[in-house]
Amino acid sequence: MGQPGTTPEFERLAAAAAGHFAADRWDEAEAAYRAALAIAPGHPVILHNLGVLAARVGDHEAAIVRLDAALAADARYVSAFYHRAAALDALGRQPEAIADFGRAVALDPAHYASHRALGFLLLAAGRRGRALDHFARTYDLRRGQDRTGLAARSLDHASRMKLRHDAAQFRHLAGVGRDTAGFDALARRYDSVAAHFPAAVTALSGADLERLGQTYNTAIHLRDAPEMAEGAVARRPDRQRLVDAIAEGKSAVFVDDFLTPRAFTTLQRHLLESTIWHDFAHIGGFVASYLEDGLASPLLLQVADELRAALPELLAAHPLSQAWSFKAVAPKAAVDVHADDGAVSVNFWMTPSAANRDPGCGGMGVCLTPPPPDWRVTGYDEDKGRSEDFLDRHRGDVLLVPYRENRAVLFRSRLLHYSDRPDFADGYEHHRINVTLLFGRGSAHLA
Repeated sequence: MGQPGTTPEFERLAAAAAGHFAADRWDEAEAAYRAALAIAPGHPVILHNLGVLAARVGDHEAAIVRLDAALAADARYVSAFYHRAAALDALGRQPEAIADFGRAVALDPAHYASHRALGFLLLAAGRRGRALDHFARTYDLRRGQDRTGLAARSLDHASRMKLRHDAAQFRHLAGVGRDTAGFDALARRYDSVAAHFPAAVTALSGADLERLGQTYNTAIHLRDAPEMAEGAVARRPDRQRLVDAIAEGKSAVFVDDFLTPRAFTTLQRHLLESTIWHDFAHIGGFVASYLEDGLASPLLLQVADELRAALPELLAAHPLSQAWSFKAVAPKAAVDVHADDGAVSVNFWMTPSAANRDPGCGGMGVCLTPPPPDWRVTGYDEDKGRSEDFLDRHRGDVLLVPYRENRAVLFRSRLLHYSDRPDFADGYEHHRINVTLLFGRGSAHLA
């Protein structure tokens, strides 16, 4: 660490502690950090790392004590404010967490993780406008003028699918009168690169990047999706039926006409026109967008907020923890069986029903048999094998929900679910688009 007053032995112990921490050897890391602290009492970095270690093993109260000591030694220690805020959040002390995350971004306006945390915490507190400000900042730090390298791989890599999708979107924008000549020219440039580009995710050459331009995979065009004064989520006379169904153990239900007609049309046009489809490497055949990477809009945050207010029995204890939208560029692209790392998931579909070539399918299947209590979500690819094995054993207990535009499926997030044999028409406007709102965290349980 090389700070004044340290010794070679201190440096050795600090390096050993970092190695133990990286290998999840918590006791050894703690011992080495404490030995280093004995050599340099009050060392802010060691105190900070001891705080982070305490939080990692679930002792958030001890984490706060140690991080307080780090801040007493260095009052401008941004990472200490961030980790103290995270510990406060874990203890349910959200107003204090908001304050400390705010201190972190005041000291370092480019502190991405604090802006992201503030977005979710402020939304949970009903402060949608301020939440949106922080999600706008995360987007800028990923893809705007102030980008920090967080999204570097997606800015200098591509795939044939991604390039062709973007070219088709530019032609769509030209067709609806958004700078027709400019978007037509952009589409031709993307098509020219796609013509020789590999199907797999590959680094763009210097010539390719020059051809695509400096705006590749950034916010080239954003269509407004403002809040609706009259409301965005349709009022439901069957609201109590939904609550009762979940309470009685029917762990998945679906409803039609989820959004009001105006809200649905506005959000649909926003998703068609906004160049927010930056993730092209997560699931084959899909492009995707996430709340902190372009998906956040006033309308979508309003939908999440109104849904919590409409279903307090289910969602009051579970703030929004993430939202994403996946677009199937390939007509038969399907999401394999998986579970979400939350308490409650709400999935709704945005593409016109007429684009679905098999109206009896194209939606989703939800396995109503819950996985074992110790089931942990580790990752889409990592969990695939055991998820498929579990689903095979419980095929007789699956709810199949056919695709319909503006249909929403509400289910407990830990239930395994998957796309049900989609087959959509070709063409940009026919790409199957779903939006998922994830409420609560993976350790949460419905009452």
